[in-house]
Formats: sequence, structure tokens, C-alpha cells
Amino acid sequence: MSTQAEIKQHLKAVRQTRQITNAMYLLSTSRMKMAMQNIDFNLMYLERLRRTIAGVVVTAAYNDLRDDFIVDNMLGTAVFVVVTSDKGLCGGYNTAVVDLALEKMKEHEKPVVISLGIVGDRMFRDRGVPVAYSWFGASQHPTLNLASQVTSKIIPLYLTNDFHQIYVVYTEYVNANVQVPRCTRLLPLLREDFSDIEEERGAANTRPIFEPNVGVVFDYLVNQYCIGYMYDVLMQSAASENIARMNAMQNATRNADEMIRQLSADLNAVRQQQITNEITEIAAACEAGGLQKGEG
Repeated sequence: MSTQAEIKQHLKAVRQTRQITNAMYLLSTSRMKMAMQNIDFNLMYLERLRRTIAGVVVTAAYNDLRDDFIVDNMLGTAVFVVVTSDKGLCGGYNTAVVDLALEKMKEHEKPVVISLGIVGDRMFRDRGVPVAYSWFGASQHPTLNLASQVTSKIIPLYLTNDFHQIYVVYTEYVNANVQVPRCTRLLPLLREDFSDIEEERGAANTRPIFEPNVGVVFDYLVNQYCIGYMYDVLMQSAASENIARMNAMQNATRNADEMIRQLSADLNAVRQQQITNEITEIAAACEAGGLQKGEG
């Protein structure tokens, strides 16, 4: 059995660790709530934008639209934008995203990886997968400006003949209990991508007028859609990451509480054993003194 000093030192270390894990739990909870506030508003914006784009894509055969954004030319390879965290201590959050990305990448020849997150960047490099571009700080500060920066990089890549598809791998926030790794195609925008959008009442009998022309307007809409979509991905990933870290820190705090309880019991047992030994020594000394007096 450990000595009383060793148990006290261990107990002190566990209590300090518990303070850290509990503080990280509270911080993750706060950040998760902040990320969730913007998700619903951005989804409303994306839904309106998708409806507008759908009106152009579905009628592309009738409005003389010939755009690279709605045609899969099957040339070149694919680009994978992978969103992970900048820090660890969030369970299997990063591993699930990277494993899904690696699985999907097997379907393409020499895919290009764009990493958003320090942990994902390190995991790809450790597995021998080169990373073409990296952004850090996406999970800590998911901003519209960052989404615009990423979009300004991936759209020019897509418009070359070297790449024909853009995929985004991230963790979708479903609710507080469910977060699912997803791999979605961002570009090209095909007709079937908008099959879930119902046509607005009266829209079938109207023909919108685009100025200066449908191609210029559509290119602008696609750019804004990609920015909004990437911003939504960043916000959902941030919320999912903080929930994963919140759960991990909550479990760590519970484990620390259990260790504190066990160590406290061990410390009491050592103290009781020490007191028992002292009483036994005193009793033995008294008994020995009584025998000496009897003999005298």
C-alpha cells in the first residue's frame, strides 16, 4: 500500500486535473452555444440562395446557360476540403473526419487535400498524404472572412481542367446528441442536387430577366453560395467539435471524481491503519511495563 504522503500527492494532482477538465467543459459549452446561434440564420440564407440557383439550373436548357459550374467534365481529379480541429482532447472527432476523407479519396486518382485544422493537417502528413493548402484557426474562430478565403482558393482550382469535383468533409451538427461525419459535393451544381426544392407558387409561369446576362449572374450566385456553404460547414464543425470536447471533458471530470473518492478512501484507510498501529504499540508497551512491575 502507498504511504500517506504518496496518496496525498496523488490526490492533489487529481484535484488539479479535475479543475482543468471542468474549466474546459464549461468553456466548450459556452463556445458550442455561440456557434449554434449562427447556424439557423445561415441555413435560412442558404435555403433562399439554393432556391434561386435551382431556378436557374433546372431551366438551364431554356435560358442558354452554358456554365462550368453545372457540368461535370470528368477531367482531372477531385479536391477534398477537410475540416478538423486545431486542438485535441475531443474524443474521436478528428479521427472520424480524417478516416471518412481517406475512404472517399480512394475513389479518385491523386486527389488534392485542403486542410482546415492543425490536427487534420498533422494526421494527413503522418499517413503520407500530402496537403496542398492549410488553414489554421477555423475551429476556434469560424468567420465569414475565412469562408471567403477558402472559396477564393477552391473556385479557381475547379475552373481549371485539373479538377472536376470539389468535396467537403466535415462533421454535421444534427442535434446536441448526434454529430455525423459527412462528405458532400460542393461543385459542380447538378440538377439532381436541387431535387428537394419545391417550385414556388406561380414561378412556373414566370421567366426571370438576368442583367447583364444569365452567365454573369449565375457565376456571382455560385460564388456567394460557396461562401455561405463553407461558412455553414465551419459553424457546424465548430459546434460539433465543442460538443465532442464537452463530452470528453465531462467524462474526464467524472473519472477524476471517482479517483478522488477512491484515493480519499485509501487515505482514510492508511490513516486508520497508522492509528491502529500506534494503539497496538502503546498497548504492547503498557503490557510490557505491567509485566516488569509484576516481576519486580
